[in-house]
Amino acid sequence: MSSYLIKKDQKSGEIVYMEYDLEGYKFKPRNDVNQPYVNVKSVTIYKPEMIDHLLSKKFEKKFDKLSQIILKFLYQEDEDCDDGDFIVLLDEIARLKSVVELQYRKYLKIDEYNEYIAKLTFLDNQVRQKLAIIQYKNRLEYEISRGRSR
Repeated sequence: MSSYLIKKDQKSGEIVYMEYDLEGYKFKPRNDVNQPYVNVKSVTIYKPEMIDHLLSKKFEKKFDKLSQIILKFLYQEDEDCDDGDFIVLLDEIARLKSVVELQYRKYLKIDEYNEYIAKLTFLDNQVRQKLAIIQYKNRLEYEISRGRSR
């Protein structure tokens, strides 16, 4: 399917500007079924500033949710923590990182892309540190209990 951008003069109706096969950010908006509005199946944005703003909002929303969950786990007591919980968090961080790398990279500015990757890398490092501490404590407790049972 081809994409076109056509600008017309409002008074005369003549075509002033025309561009073919544009690259833009496509997404599917959520439609509320009960609303009497026109249902939109797909939206494509071509203006770079608008794409940048939209992707920034999307990333910040996902990042805030993920960081809140991670902070709860990081400040939780070590006895309440399970290795599986941290593995799931690491998977979520990797998933969001891959979305930024594969989908957002070509639309974002280099400095914003690097900032997002740095934020995700920081979260990843924090979760891995907490996981290492918990695994070390569990191993130490196991060794102590194994040594006493002999």
